[in-house]
Amino acid sequence: MQTQKIAELIKVARKHGTPLSSAKVHISADAAYDIQWINALQRIDAGDQIVGWKLGYVSQVMRAAMGISEPNYAPLFANSIISSGADLPERVIAPRVEPEIAVVLDQDLVPASYWLSLEIVDSVWKDYDFTWAHNTADHSSSSFAVIGPKLADGITQKELLHSMDTLEFGFADDEHERWDPHSCDLDIQSSIHWLQNELNNAPQKLRPGDIILTGGLCAPVRLGPGESLECVVTMKDSWVALDSSSLRVKISRER
Repeated sequence: MQTQKIAELIKVARKHGTPLSSAKVHISADAAYDIQWINALQRIDAGDQIVGWKLGYVSQVMRAAMGISEPNYAPLFANSIISSGADLPERVIAPRVEPEIAVVLDQDLVPASYWLSLEIVDSVWKDYDFTWAHNTADHSSSSFAVIGPKLADGITQKELLHSMDTLEFGFADDEHERWDPHSCDLDIQSSIHWLQNELNNAPQKLRPGDIILTGGLCAPVRLGPGESLECVVTMKDSWVALDSSSLRVKISRER
């Protein structure tokens, strides 16, 4: 099947909320980004704009959770950013949520600031049964993102993780799973360098001011109708510029 036809198949399936069988759609690794960019450029032509990038499968925990052996990327669009505490739009298939650290790049393309975030992934492939190529063609399952509150400005990843005491993630009004920030296997700056190299031959390059979703900190959690998921971070160092030592980000889905 030609790349243009596959791109249209993915776009229509997502528009109507009808999942596809990956077994019935062959996508080669060489064609995956071509398909992704066909739909991305159509979004730009329709008036949306790229405000950053989503990194996929840069952590071992995410590769193990999804059975993917190498990273990928996808553009982050302005109309995919939603406010903390908001309800997901109705046009979702089977959303899952990952807590992440987002960064905003400075003029040298290094992190200027760090933000607590949630990424909402929503694969067009039925039951999240896909290869790397299927996932990459489908925008790395990227659907929506909640950015903020800010964690810190002008520090290194090592300093940021040192300043974080605990991170909890789970359903609102229920017991949360606690995650140790020091167990993080992300290397944010290396991931940004990888992304910059990957974008050398892409229609759009990495730019100062771009928002980067740096990868899931734990396995994604399903978000069903009527449910809310939240991530809470407790900071331990007073020099981090915060209004409170406890920061929270939340997403809900209507019944």
